Amino acid sequence: MRTDKNVRGVIIRGDKILLIHRKKKGEEYFVTPGGGVEDGETLEEGLKREIWEETGLELVGCQLWFEDSREKKRLFYYRCQTKGEKVTLGGPEAKRNDENNWYRPEWIRIKALKKMNNLKPERLKEIEEETI
Repeated sequence: MRTDKNVRGVIIRGDKILLIHRKKKGEEYFVTPGGGVEDGETLEEGLKREIWEETGLELVGCQLWFEDSREKKRLFYYRCQTKGEKVTLGGPEAKRNDENNWYRPEWIRIKALKKMNNLKPERLKEIEEETI
């Protein structure tokens, strides 16, 4: 069962950030990898699981960057260090991936964030290559 907490991982490699390109309920947008924390999980355990499910990367370190709230959820954004090279979608996201509800992990140039109008949250536009 999911809690009211949601964890998100900010993963930077060089001049790029790893985002999940989403289509859900007719809306298309970009978010950082992550999702709901399950009962009995710590925030870090939920983050590790979500990053693995959505990217196939192993979380090796994280630091809380900021907290936010949306609807009835509390969101925790972490700066993350990961290992692994190949990014692959797995877990329940891969199983429910279809033409109306899809997840596509994509490396996006950090400089391009400022021009994106479908980035959630907008605060990600503050990221600069050397800040993380």
